[in-house]
Amino acid sequence: MTGPVPISSTSGTSKAGSTWLFNVLASHPDVFLASSKGLYYFDAHFDRGEDWYLGHFDGSEDSLSRGEISHSYLSSPEAPERIARLNPDVRLLVCLREPVDRAFSDYLDLRKNQQDEGSFEDALDHHPRLLDRGWYARHLRRYLEVFPREQLLVQLFDDLKADPQRYADEVFDFLGVPSLELPPSELRSRMPAGVPRSRTAATAAKTASQTIKRLGLRRLRSRVKRSAKVRQVLYRPYADDRPTPDADTLARLRKGFADEVADLDALLGVPVSRRWNYENPTQGSVAG
Repeated sequence: MTGPVPISSTSGTSKAGSTWLFNVLASHPDVFLASSKGLYYFDAHFDRGEDWYLGHFDGSEDSLSRGEISHSYLSSPEAPERIARLNPDVRLLVCLREPVDRAFSDYLDLRKNQQDEGSFEDALDHHPRLLDRGWYARHLRRYLEVFPREQLLVQLFDDLKADPQRYADEVFDFLGVPSLELPPSELRSRMPAGVPRSRTAATAAKTASQTIKRLGLRRLRSRVKRSAKVRQVLYRPYADDRPTPDADTLARLRKGFADEVADLDALLGVPVSRRWNYENPTQGSVAG
């Protein structure tokens, strides 16, 4: 996030704590974040131009660290070189979640947003991103072909769940800003999987959000989208109606990711396969 050009990317994959990290960094007095989580400039919105992108950082000149969070950058083939052309000294944050667990959590998010109502198995056929975003080793290699290893901080979602303060301290140290003691509200999960309490209310809220976006009220929209209170009003946690993936499907997917996770071990020099129990790839569970 530091450098002569006010950009940075959190390139970590979706459903791996990006909203939590946005909230933590946005609360730091020495960090300036673009008002909207998910600018997606370096992939989806590159045609809007550099001036559009840099305009999101107006007023950030006195900040020690400044940047944005867009989780789709990790899996974007174009993003690494585009980021490097704008700021070769950028610091990149990456958070990885066990790929099958991540895929199922992403599926639950599709259901929450009324984008899929079928089974997990059907969704795998209809939404390639569920698996595509989990090929971490090949995605990270594209970045390491462009950036030195020391410019990437690669963390694991497991560590965020286990010790949020320590996880945040690693981020602060990497960005070169003072550590910040997290309030109790940031030391617990903020975005558990859920379903709309009312489909009509959830749809109306999304329509209102798009209207606010068109009006250019980016910071207001971002605050509302990240509000735990708004989420509690619109969505309820799963109870007995939580979808359950088929055990054979989970075993098949983990087996399919086994070589990729082994490559990740070699790439990062970290025993990720042991952390995710890929020494026995057909065994595992999905947290959602």
